[in-house]
Amino acid sequence: MKKITFLSSFILKIVALVTMAFDHFGLMLEMSYPYSVDILKVAGTFRIIGRLALPLFVFMIVEGVLHTKNFKKYILRLGIMALLVSIFFMVLEYSSFRVYAHGLLRAGNIFLDLTLVALAVYLLKSNEIWKKCLTLLPVGFAALSFIVKGMETVNVMDIHWFPAFLTLQYDLFSVLLGIGFYLAYILGDLYIKATESTTAMDKSIWEANGNYRLLVNIISVFMLAFFSALYYATKYFWPGSVYWDANVQLFAIISGAFILLYNGKRGYNAKWFQYGSYLFYPLHLIIIAIVYVIINGGL
Repeated sequence: MKKITFLSSFILKIVALVTMAFDHFGLMLEMSYPYSVDILKVAGTFRIIGRLALPLFVFMIVEGVLHTKNFKKYILRLGIMALLVSIFFMVLEYSSFRVYAHGLLRAGNIFLDLTLVALAVYLLKSNEIWKKCLTLLPVGFAALSFIVKGMETVNVMDIHWFPAFLTLQYDLFSVLLGIGFYLAYILGDLYIKATESTTAMDKSIWEANGNYRLLVNIISVFMLAFFSALYYATKYFWPGSVYWDANVQLFAIISGAFILLYNGKRGYNAKWFQYGSYLFYPLHLIIIAIVYVIINGGL
C-alpha cells in the first residue's frame, strides 16, 4: 500500500500554482472577450482546470500547521501576504484602474482564506477548550464574507462597510474544508482505535506500513467531496451566496486524486521555492492585469 502514495507536498504545490494561473488567465479571457464563443470555451476550460487549486492549497496549509515547528512564523508569513494583497486590492479599488480590476476585486483575497484556515486549524487542535472555542472567530469572519458577497450578488451593488479587500475568495467553503482536512486525522485515529482489537494493528503499525497516510488521504477526499457538495447546495437555499458557478466548482473534486496520492513528505523545499511560492501569487496577477489592460486598450 505504501507505493500508492508517492506525491510530495512540493508536487502538490506545483500543481496548485499552475492550475491557479490557468484559472486567473481564464478569468482575464472571460472579461476581455465576453462575446466571443470560441474564446469563452477556452476560458471555461481554463477555469475548470483552476478548480483544482483551492483544495490543494487548503490541504497544504493544514499539513503545514500540523507539522510546522513554529506556528507564529508560519501564520506571520501568511498574514503578511494577506495584508500585502489586501493593500494591492485597496489601491486598485480606489484608483482609476478599478474598472479593469472589478472582477478580481470582488473575487476576494485567497491569502485571507488561507490565513483563516491556518488559524482555525491551529485553534481547533489546541488542548485548551477556550482556544478551541476561538475557532468560531475565523469561521465567523468567513461566514460574514459569505453573506456580504451573497447580498451584493442579489442586490447588484457593493456593500461599502465590508470592502472588497477584506473579502475571502471562497469564504466558508475554504475554512470549513480546512477544518474537514484536519478532522480527517481525528477520524483516522478513531477508526484505528475502533478496529485495533480485531486487526491487532495500532497506529504505529499503520504508520510503519504506510497505510495511515493513505487512510487520512481517503478520508480527506471524502471531506472534499462533502464540502464541494455543500458548496453546490448553497445555490438552492440562497442563490446569491454563490459568487461563481457552483456547477463548475464541483470539478474541484478532481483534486482529490492528487490528495489520495500524497505521501506526507515535504520533497524539494529550497528557500527560493518557499518564498517564490508566496511571491508567485501577486506577480502572476500583476502580469495578467497588465495583459488585460493592454488587450482592452488601456495602455
